[in-house]
Amino acid sequence: MIEAAAPRLQQHPDAIEIDGTGKWVFPGLVDMHVHLREPGGEDSETVETGLKAAIAGGITTVGVMPNTVPPMDTPESVAYLNKSAARCGLADVVPVPCVTIGRSGREPVNFFELHEAGASAFSDDGDPVYNSGLLLEALDTVYEFDGVIIEHPEVKELAGGYVNSGSVSGKLGVKGIPDVAETADVARCMEIASNSRGHLHLTHLSLPRSIELAREECFNSANVTVDVTPHHIALNENALLEHGTLAKMNPPLRSFEQMSRLGEMVKEGMVDAIASDHAPHSAHRKNGSISEAAFGITGLETLLPVTLEVLTGLQMPVISILNLLTCGPARVLGIPAPGLTPGMKADCVLFDPEIEYRLSEKGSFSRSANTPFHDRILKGRVEAVWKGRLIYRDGEFVT
Repeated sequence: MIEAAAPRLQQHPDAIEIDGTGKWVFPGLVDMHVHLREPGGEDSETVETGLKAAIAGGITTVGVMPNTVPPMDTPESVAYLNKSAARCGLADVVPVPCVTIGRSGREPVNFFELHEAGASAFSDDGDPVYNSGLLLEALDTVYEFDGVIIEHPEVKELAGGYVNSGSVSGKLGVKGIPDVAETADVARCMEIASNSRGHLHLTHLSLPRSIELAREECFNSANVTVDVTPHHIALNENALLEHGTLAKMNPPLRSFEQMSRLGEMVKEGMVDAIASDHAPHSAHRKNGSISEAAFGITGLETLLPVTLEVLTGLQMPVISILNLLTCGPARVLGIPAPGLTPGMKADCVLFDPEIEYRLSEKGSFSRSANTPFHDRILKGRVEAVWKGRLIYRDGEFVT
């Protein structure tokens, strides 16, 4: 438990003292958008390896997406995730089961049964909820227990490509994904949300126009929140020319101008949360051509340093950045916000903001290594994590 927080504390004779001079202590981060792959994709990630990567990144609460095999769409599958996480004794998990059975887009799940099993957030992530009537019904239903629908904004019929539509897609000789594939679905979702009191969250927005649509005054009665990823404010489409399939993701990396404006919009307070969209893939799924490789990158261990690098570079206050990684996503998920108030269970991170290091495959706890940030010099590293007890220190887990 947090006993006290003050400039000067009386030393207890049995206390272990950790020198935090020049370092930061803050609440454990909340990453609301993570793929743990288990069951069905254990060659890419497991609950244990994913939660270890989360802790190493200072993340103590993880929102777990449902695109597993089979998809998480029943109380039993929610219970499986909760039990698997409890056995690990690492980060907390927040199950985010499907909106539709099997993520098929055809028949809604039983929201009330899933809520009784512990779920309040729902998503068909990887696919949008195609049926607008079903989306509206889902929003109205989850409103009854203060739930949220997390939408993957994409018009599949307009997408169908592999990278951002533009100069880089031309250089690579592959079909591009136009902006309208995202913005058209954002506009559809805003119209639907404005006709419901339910909470809609638009995830991994990659375009300034998408955020503009979500914030337009004509929709100000809609209960809508949005997040962006670190990679969409740190990288642009040219990363594909350097990193190849490691920089292939959906939504795709956009132009330099769009990336820059997206970061400015985060600074301006137009975004509610930052989430990693951690999408691990085994090596064979990322090998091959741009058109063959899977979409997605890992992000748990780079969430904090990459976000800080970009947003402090834009002169955004650190406390505001941390809010987007803690209280913001907690509010979206409908869970208590983390804090450092005396009397609370210890859920906090010790972070060295000055240390610099080169990101290495060998230093990752994730089972996969599909990130374009390999060999990049990062600044800032987690030194210790408490989750009820000290569980991680100096790169090792405490047993």
